[in-house]
Amino acid sequence: MVECRSLPQMCLLGPMPPRTPGRSDAQVPSDASRGDSKYGRIAFVYFYQDGVKADPLFGLLDIEIAIQRRGPRTFQFEIYCIGDGYQSGQGSSKPQPLAVEFRIGARTVAKAEWRYPTVLNGHMDALTFSAPIELTDRDFAEIDSALLPSVHAEATICLE
Repeated sequence: MVECRSLPQMCLLGPMPPRTPGRSDAQVPSDASRGDSKYGRIAFVYFYQDGVKADPLFGLLDIEIAIQRRGPRTFQFEIYCIGDGYQSGQGSSKPQPLAVEFRIGARTVAKAEWRYPTVLNGHMDALTFSAPIELTDRDFAEIDSALLPSVHAEATICLE
């Protein structure tokens, strides 16, 4: 096992994109008819061995993030991504969950954490998560971005 770390990534949040031929449909929120939502997409988060930035150990691709109003003062966080196990190893969130900070400008107003399943070596698996998140109606209306700060993970390096 080796310690590794992701680099921070950020995206703006807005309406869910419309269906368009030639582009995959948004995967979150899982049921858009259940309420208003804020949506964002981050192309990738890779995990690198501490001090070695040249070769990622594993990654998360096409990360889609949504917060959806499900009722009065009731909100749901959802995330969808593909685990990229076609790098140097397989990875685990055992040391620290992936964090998602929802922001209004530079101020964090809510945070979600996800202990994603093991990203298996030689696989590209879909990973999903959903959980309630505490927000005020005003904060939901004003949220404009999501930040994935740097987090620790552990990886098993797989030699060919």
